[in-house]
Amino acid sequence: MRTRSWWWAVAAAGGLLGCGAGPETGDSGTPPEVAQVQSRMEAAWGTREVKQVLPLGRIPGTQLEKEPRPDLLTNVAGTLYFVVQEEDQRIALWKSDGTPGGTVVVKAFKPTNALLGGLRITGMTPLGSRLFFHLFEPELGWELWVSDGTPEGTQPVADLAAGPADSNLYGFTELNGALSFFRHAPYGQGFTQLWRSDGTAAGTVLLRDFGRFTGAFGEVLPSSGLRVFFTEDFEETVRLWRTDGTAAGTFQLKDFGIPGLYTGTVMWTQRVGDSMLFILRDAVGGTRLWRTDGTVAGTRMLKRLDASWDVDMGVPQLVDGTVVFTFTDAGPSLEVWKTDGTEAGTMRLDAFGRDGRLLGVVGSFATVLTLTDDERYLKLWRLPLAGGLKQGVTVLSNPYADDPQAVPGLRNAVSVGDRIYFAQTLGARVQMPRDVELWVTDGTAAGTRRLSSGLTRPDVYHSPLFALDNGGLLFSAKGNVWVTDGTVQGTRAVDSLTADKTPAEAAAFTRVGDDIFFRAIPGAPGFSLWAIPAASP
Repeated sequence: MRTRSWWWAVAAAGGLLGCGAGPETGDSGTPPEVAQVQSRMEAAWGTREVKQVLPLGRIPGTQLEKEPRPDLLTNVAGTLYFVVQEEDQRIALWKSDGTPGGTVVVKAFKPTNALLGGLRITGMTPLGSRLFFHLFEPELGWELWVSDGTPEGTQPVADLAAGPADSNLYGFTELNGALSFFRHAPYGQGFTQLWRSDGTAAGTVLLRDFGRFTGAFGEVLPSSGLRVFFTEDFEETVRLWRTDGTAAGTFQLKDFGIPGLYTGTVMWTQRVGDSMLFILRDAVGGTRLWRTDGTVAGTRMLKRLDASWDVDMGVPQLVDGTVVFTFTDAGPSLEVWKTDGTEAGTMRLDAFGRDGRLLGVVGSFATVLTLTDDERYLKLWRLPLAGGLKQGVTVLSNPYADDPQAVPGLRNAVSVGDRIYFAQTLGARVQMPRDVELWVTDGTAAGTRRLSSGLTRPDVYHSPLFALDNGGLLFSAKGNVWVTDGTVQGTRAVDSLTADKTPAEAAAFTRVGDDIFFRAIPGAPGFSLWAIPAASP
């Protein structure tokens, strides 16, 4: 293993230096043996602890969910930004270039006694070389802030609700070189509003007040410079809007004439090229697929999918311009559909007569997992995207199948190249599973195999599945970071280049430049920032 070879090299170098042989130094003054060891470490591929984030003097050891940790890891023009919050809600904004010396606090904020129920910073959004975020400060309440990576350049943009009153901001996104966001104004000061900001108080302007309190979400269409979004106010109607970041360019595209539902009238949105696909459901029209290109003429219904509105929608998956999606009706019965954004290209592929989940698309097939009739195993299926009958592929093993409470389930999945990696939970219907296994499939029985067990079990700390450029995968299992190339032989724990420390509970993998950053516990309570080269061997 690399750890042994690296340790042997260090020991060998130490032996040479300890035998009385005078070091031959170059211009740098570094003995050649030590320089050789350093170069080997730099060339090695493995995890390394970048920096401990516990404040000085703090003794770790609280409950895991209360331990300060790097949160909201965000890539801002090649620099990593993240936040660390203490139990007393003291919070700090950090940045890192991947080195210990370059991992520093940008700005620390005093503790507060306010009951916030979570982080004091939300909405971390990069815009060029600056970071916008939503921050609570007792003197200002919740307001919009911006940072250029310096303490003096980290400041509130504008006090939209004067004094300690809150501005409830959300939906941050870049639009035409500025920040686009929504605001729920304080009572008596307006309703739900659309704003834009260039990072200055003068350049932070109200574009529209919708005259009611409503949700607002949608997609940005970059090629046309538009943000298309819905207002769904639960009392009057669902409306579709567009904005280009100006007041004149913000207007309604369509009033659907249906009331919003507390369970959601707009089921999902998906950007496809220059358009947005979305699904609406209501008691009269049922469940319908729509498309918009940000114009009135280009907003139209593609197809009615189901006469009922009482359906559960799966997460859509976009592959080469085709969206594959599922919904489950009251049967329950899973239906798998595909669309290319046209009426003729929208069709049902098949139905299963039971509940299930779409794993992904491999080649010309959609892959699906369902429970077997006895609910003791998961069965893998595939459906030809070109049309045709579904095909049963294989049944996954379950070591707890004799326990009637040990119902297997799907936790998460990711498509990487021509494979789908997914995590199967085992051994619990409601509580924490007894085990979580990593599997891979290429849509065939021969290409479906179990790669590992021992993935992180709690739902709140479950192992992310992070795709690598070479088609491999990073994941967290058995108290370490693991890597796989999709074969059993190529599934292994990643060597740690930090002596006597192994990254447990690894999560929040985030690519920034040539590194993948993540947070982990280095063998004892207290989280650190870790990194691993993005280019695997």
